[in-house]
Amino acid sequence: MDIALILLVASALIGAVAGLRFKVLVLVPIALLIALVSAAVLRMYGFGAGSGIVTIAACLVLSQAAYLLVQTSPRSSAFDPSFDDVTDGVPSPSPEQAIDGDQSDHGDQKPPAFRPLL
Repeated sequence: MDIALILLVASALIGAVAGLRFKVLVLVPIALLIALVSAAVLRMYGFGAGSGIVTIAACLVLSQAAYLLVQTSPRSSAFDPSFDDVTDGVPSPSPEQAIDGDQSDHGDQKPPAFRPLL
């Protein structure tokens, strides 16, 4: 019974980590991997067909539930690289743009003069 609990916890952790890093399409190979590894481990420990199937199904449900829980939970921008605090979607009027507050060091510089290519 301890191995079934370990498999359930590992499946939930895998789903949560996948939710932090990947899109929904990654659930298909993860589910296949969880099912195969769980079946092999349960077979090695002598689980029967009925209890093995129930355990594998629970592992898959927990993995996907953890994925959804992480995906739907509100996250701070420190953990989500898709949020960008530097830009707000409005282009800057100057050709130079600040990178994490770097504008104060170069704010008084003028753009280089135009030189013809000939």
